[in-house]
Amino acid sequence: MSETQVFKRAGNEAIIINKPTGTDFHLTARGSDWLWTVFCVNIFFAMILILLMFRKPVDDRFLYYLAIAPCLFMTIAYYTIASDLGWVAIKAKYNHNRTSTQTTHLGMRQIFYSRYCGWFLAMPFPIIQASILGKTPLWQMFFNIVLTEFFVVCMLLAALVHTTYKWGYFTFSVFCSYIVMVSIITTTKNLCVKRGNDVFTVFKIYVSIIFFFWGIYPISFGLSEGGNVLVVDSEMIFYGILDLCFLCFAPTIFIPLANYIGLDKLGYNFHPEDKESGAGAGPARSPASPKSPKSPKSPKSPKTPKSGAASPKLKKSKKSKK
Repeated sequence: MSETQVFKRAGNEAIIINKPTGTDFHLTARGSDWLWTVFCVNIFFAMILILLMFRKPVDDRFLYYLAIAPCLFMTIAYYTIASDLGWVAIKAKYNHNRTSTQTTHLGMRQIFYSRYCGWFLAMPFPIIQASILGKTPLWQMFFNIVLTEFFVVCMLLAALVHTTYKWGYFTFSVFCSYIVMVSIITTTKNLCVKRGNDVFTVFKIYVSIIFFFWGIYPISFGLSEGGNVLVVDSEMIFYGILDLCFLCFAPTIFIPLANYIGLDKLGYNFHPEDKESGAGAGPARSPASPKSPKSPKSPKSPKTPKSGAASPKLKKSKKSKK
């Protein structure tokens, strides 16, 4: 076997093995190569974070869990997309993009629902990280997480609908993300202000990063699945950069930012010995001394008459003399 044949066999054969049959706008080998790159970056960050996590005590791994999870979820998602799996063919609503093999006026576009599965699992974690900076109440965090999931579900429905009704789901999706942003920049922001300037500074930096990239997702959707302006390879480059920044780099950056503040100041102290020896405990009381046994009572002595008072016999004798 020649060297050329060896290199050919070692190349990316995902598009050859898993052919995009029945589509006009589909992934190519170059797009698949880029997706494998994103896959490698995600799994690299996940492995590094896992190794760093095991060097920490069990009670100090809380921040690492929130960064490892989205990296692992997107690793699986991009493995599926790069393999040209997890997609359906949907007729494009607009004919902004045409191919030489297109047989109908509105061609069939490859829609990867596997990406939305990864988003459904990974997108809540940057929102959770932003929420814990102010120790947002659990019910408020749950509300933010649910609306983030609604954002993903509505985006998926918009991508799968052929008619103009897709923009209705798109509007619902953007509205859900807007509510989450308002919730964080009001409720969580006020809680961070109460915790000090350092917490509020970290909050401003991190929230600005994640909201900037999250706000670009609707633009990417409108240019790709929604408006059929970008080809599938360009769509993958656009989404790949966003996913790396929003679901890989940002959760990783959160770890040093939160460690700069400290879990104790954030209100997440998982060391039980520190709680027992807290500053609020009062001084230790000295043990009570045992009570001494009571001494037996001495018998009562007969009462002696007072010096100033006369006895009754003397009083009678005085009366008789009179």
